[in-house]
Amino acid sequence: MNLFKLELLKIKLSTYLWAIAGIFASLLALGVLFLIIFQFEMGASGTFDDEDLFANWEGLLALTTALSFACFSIFSAVIAAKVIINEYCEKNAVILLSYPINRKSILKTKCIIVCAITAISACISNLLVVILMFFTAQIFHIMPKMNTEHFALFVLFSSILMGILSSAVGIISVVCGWKKRSVIATIVCSLIVVCSTTNLIAAYPNHILWIMLAMSVIFVMIAHFLYHILTKEIEKLEV
Repeated sequence: MNLFKLELLKIKLSTYLWAIAGIFASLLALGVLFLIIFQFEMGASGTFDDEDLFANWEGLLALTTALSFACFSIFSAVIAAKVIINEYCEKNAVILLSYPINRKSILKTKCIIVCAITAISACISNLLVVILMFFTAQIFHIMPKMNTEHFALFVLFSSILMGILSSAVGIISVVCGWKKRSVIATIVCSLIVVCSTTNLIAAYPNHILWIMLAMSVIFVMIAHFLYHILTKEIEKLEV
C-alpha cells in the first residue's frame, strides 16, 4: 500500500466530505439569498444600481467566490493541522518519525493530499453553487444583468483559481501553526489571511480573474517557500 492510500485511510476522508457538503449547502443558501435580495430591491424600487454586486452576475460570482475562498481556506487549514501538526506534535510522532521512509516524502504526500482535497472540493462546490443559482434565477424569473458573453469561462477559471488559493492558504497557515505547535494557531492564521484578502475578490468583480490570478501566484510562491522551511524542520525533528 503506497503513502497516499495510507494517509487517506488515516485522515478519515468521510468526515471531511460531510464538512464539504455542509459548506456547499451554506454557500448555496447564501447564493439564493442574494437573488432574493436582488428581486426584493427591484420590486421595492423598480431600479437597481448597476455597480451593486447584486445587480449583475459578475458581482454575484465575486460574492460567492469570495465566501467560498473564506470557507475553504479555513477548511484547508483544519485538514492541514490534522494531518501535520496533530501527527508530528502528539504521541504518535515517535511512530511516524521511525518509519523507514524519507521524512520529506511523507510530508510531501500529506501536503499534496491537503491541497488536492481543498482545490478539488472548492472548485466543484463553487461551480455547482453558481450553476444552481443560475437555474434558480431562470425558474423564478430573477435575472440580474450579465455584462459578458463569456460568463461560463469566468465561473470555471475563478473556481479553479479559488481552489488553488484556498489550498495555498492551508499550507501557509499550517507552517505558522507549526511554529507554535498549535492547531488553534493554524486556524487563527487562516482567519487572519482570509479577513485580510477576501475583500479583494469581491471589490472588483469585473476584474476578478486578474485579481485572483495575481493572488494565486503570490500565495503559491509564499506557500512553496514556507513548505521548504517546514520540510527542513521536520527533517531535523528528533524522535
